[in-house]
Amino acid sequence: ICKTRLHFTTRNPVINDEKLVSYWAYAVETSGKANGFTQNLLQNSPELDHGEVKLLAENTVLRDFLKRNVLERIEASYQDAGFPGFTIKPYVDEKAIEEKREAMQQKHAENDAELARKAYEQIKISNEQKARQPKNVKKQEELPPVEGPVMVGKKISEETEIRPMKTIVEEERIVVVQGYVFDSEVRELRSGRKILTFKITDYTSSFAVKKFSNNAKDEAMFDAVKVGQWVKVKGNVQEDSYMRDLVINAYDINEVKHEGRKDTAPEDEKRVELHLHSNMSMMDATNSISDFVAQAAKWGQKAIAITDHSTLQAFPEAHSAGQKNGVKILYGVEANVVEDSQPIAYNEAHEELKHATYVVFDTETTGLSAQYNKVIELAAVKMKDGEKIGEFEEFIDPGHPLSQTTINLTHITDAMVRGSKTEEEVFKLFREFCKGCIIVGHNATFDVDFMNTGYLRHGMPEIKEPWVDTLPLARILYSDMKRFTLDTLAKRLKVDLEHHHRAIYDAEATGYIFYKMLADAREQFDILYHDDFNKHMVQPDTYKQQHPFHAIVLAKTQDGLKNLFKLASDSMVNHFYRVARVPRSVLEKYREGLLVGSGCADGEVFTAMMQKGYETAKAKAKNYDYLEIQPKALYAPLLERELVKDEEELEDIIKNMVKLAEELDKPIVASGDVHFMNKEDAIYRKILIHSQGGANPLNR
Repeated sequence: ICKTRLHFTTRNPVINDEKLVSYWAYAVETSGKANGFTQNLLQNSPELDHGEVKLLAENTVLRDFLKRNVLERIEASYQDAGFPGFTIKPYVDEKAIEEKREAMQQKHAENDAELARKAYEQIKISNEQKARQPKNVKKQEELPPVEGPVMVGKKISEETEIRPMKTIVEEERIVVVQGYVFDSEVRELRSGRKILTFKITDYTSSFAVKKFSNNAKDEAMFDAVKVGQWVKVKGNVQEDSYMRDLVINAYDINEVKHEGRKDTAPEDEKRVELHLHSNMSMMDATNSISDFVAQAAKWGQKAIAITDHSTLQAFPEAHSAGQKNGVKILYGVEANVVEDSQPIAYNEAHEELKHATYVVFDTETTGLSAQYNKVIELAAVKMKDGEKIGEFEEFIDPGHPLSQTTINLTHITDAMVRGSKTEEEVFKLFREFCKGCIIVGHNATFDVDFMNTGYLRHGMPEIKEPWVDTLPLARILYSDMKRFTLDTLAKRLKVDLEHHHRAIYDAEATGYIFYKMLADAREQFDILYHDDFNKHMVQPDTYKQQHPFHAIVLAKTQDGLKNLFKLASDSMVNHFYRVARVPRSVLEKYREGLLVGSGCADGEVFTAMMQKGYETAKAKAKNYDYLEIQPKALYAPLLERELVKDEEELEDIIKNMVKLAEELDKPIVASGDVHFMNKEDAIYRKILIHSQGGANPLNR
């Protein structure tokens, strides 16, 4: 089946209430988000309010869900139909919600009062019956503990549809869910009845479940609901006034069997986990290494690596667990590696700085990847002797609608770029503008990557002019500062910075900042020529100013194990700044007997493949003994932060990692970056973190 997506362009796009309503059903249905839940959107429609497009949501849960998962795609569908770019802002009628909450609280109060009245009457009747009972009648014995599976209420039919918890976002009359119990509590009420409250997750979301006892049998069953069980629950969903969240009030609770995970690989093909963190890993995991080793043995795996963050404290326990379970232990660490220095000047030239002509430039882009994203604004100022003598500013049409994140960050809209010059046209004009000048930028390696990638895409050579990055220069000149963003430097050097994150204003401010930095560079280091900069790029505290990246280091010999201890000790004692850091020179010094892997998504090879492209990643990969990839789910934060556009792009990056390993004839490892034994451990840790913040995390 071939799917076709149409995009209409109109000469004078306008928005009014009539058109918004007329196209609402079309936008929802073509958004790709029209599942069972979002079909409910068709019952409402957006409205125009003082130039803003607003959509009424029934509650805050629904509002937040729409913001995160639905509206951006619906907005794009409107734009495909010829509408101008706009943002749909969901809102909640707080007054209506408050009235609903008060009514619910009143209803709960009335129900509690009625339950208390009935309980009082029942107790009174029971006492009267006891008073009339013969003295020789034995007291009814308490029910014995429950044997067999838990069943409160009725058996739930096997044919009943089980709802994924993430689809439950509002009050409902009847739902059936199934999940893992990660917390359970039984309390006795003043009325004498008991209430069971437990929390379950199906790993799409989580819910609290409540059930009031009706008799002694229920109360015995309540005690049998334990953490670690899997249960099926049937009940209604209501906003709970006490928990201030959606809660399932259970009618029926059935324990169900849930088969544990297995390693079904043949005995001679069992995997070995080479990237694993224990509870010694700087509060980053919940299980001990003994738990992991025992599980590996149960699955028939012959070896396992321990690679805690920066520390080797789990090694003694790992050794004992390995001997006890007959599993070989691979000793390692996940190190925070930093470069010993970062160049300030590139394409070095013996060119005097004081009277040179500079092109100070900045870009605005659709994302952080020069490989997968595009420049949408390119701006520069030409300066000589501290004065602006020229200006360059062009928008570039990327050929697709901008994401809302891009619009919010850059303040550039689809209307501003639509119909602008192409990337090739703008880049050719900029090359001419830069001839005979020194190029300057703040964090210029980012912008130059985008420019060089674009030049190569259109058959043009990379930048040949000498250029300077003011970010590492600032770190050398002003080592007392904690942050080196453009706005903090502008404040330090008393330079006006208006409309930050618009390229032309950032470029001009960078120009004036650079001239003040040049004066400081002459005074502090006697820097007079372009090729003088890099003579001073290594300072005693340079390691503090470099951004750490992850690498896995494994000992392959006894000498390697000794060097691993030296490496970890040096990082803690000599190079600790916020985290224990390993300068690349120190890693090379103790490299004998060690295997160095490229690490996770925070490793430099994967980051280079994601942001700079294949050739840059290839150059960095040559420093490693093996490369590492992980399941797509572990890269989910990259998608959430829009560092990677979608799963197709992610798969392309992973495939290129495999291709790179084959080209360089290096082993490639499929690791798990393990922090938890089971999913429930991860869920429990997430819940603890959110709970410490005071918020109810169950539906997150």
